[in-house]
Amino acid sequence: MGLLGAGIGGILGARGGWLWALIGAAIGSGIEEHVRASRRTGSSGGDEDAGSRELFVLGAISAMLAKMAKADGRVSENEVRYCEGVFDRLGLRGEKRKYCIRVFRTAKNDAHSIYAYASSFAAEQTDESVREIVYDILWDLACVDGRLGSAEREILRQITGPLGVNPRLYAWQCSRRHVSEEGARAPTRDDPYAVLGCARTASDEELRNAFRAKAKRLHPDMLRAQGLSEELVGRATEQMARLNAAWDEIKKERGIAS
Repeated sequence: MGLLGAGIGGILGARGGWLWALIGAAIGSGIEEHVRASRRTGSSGGDEDAGSRELFVLGAISAMLAKMAKADGRVSENEVRYCEGVFDRLGLRGEKRKYCIRVFRTAKNDAHSIYAYASSFAAEQTDESVREIVYDILWDLACVDGRLGSAEREILRQITGPLGVNPRLYAWQCSRRHVSEEGARAPTRDDPYAVLGCARTASDEELRNAFRAKAKRLHPDMLRAQGLSEELVGRATEQMARLNAAWDEIKKERGIAS
């Protein structure tokens, strides 16, 4: 490991939290050029933390994917393929991909829980939209076998707190994926209020403000500044489509003018 890599690893490991320690230990010398390139090009706001922010998000995803994959006591072939597919869709090549694999392998067998990693991630990642995207990815992995096991379902229910996302998202994800509380298929539909993160008793103005705030957080430039890769920005585009559809449904139901 070169001087820059050692320095970044030391800084990350010293910042506190299980996730920072894991990421600091996983950084190798090949990551240095990625961080240097971020600093030269001024990406993600032009500061020298641009590269480390991306590594932090990727590390969090890798660690929590590992814990979710092992939720039922074993890692299935489908889950391994899905995790590899996540890395592919993130556009990970070379040292960055090796870094994510190191994080995944270490987290899969360490003593820390997925909740500890989620809490560490939420403490540093202040943008709720980014945390919601990570929660959506965890749902994708949990359902990759074609069913939602009891252990995975309980993680998805409980992790909303440590991850810092609206607990209503659990019910909304069940609805969107047609999964009941028991894991069986259920003929339910999306709750537009849950998409906005609001109760049905919210006023029209509260709903409008929630929609605008969430739409602003989902802007691609805002998300890139938080260290999201283009693949994750693409997921935000999907979330924006759901948000628009939910707001349109609420406006129609309540007779709210555009």
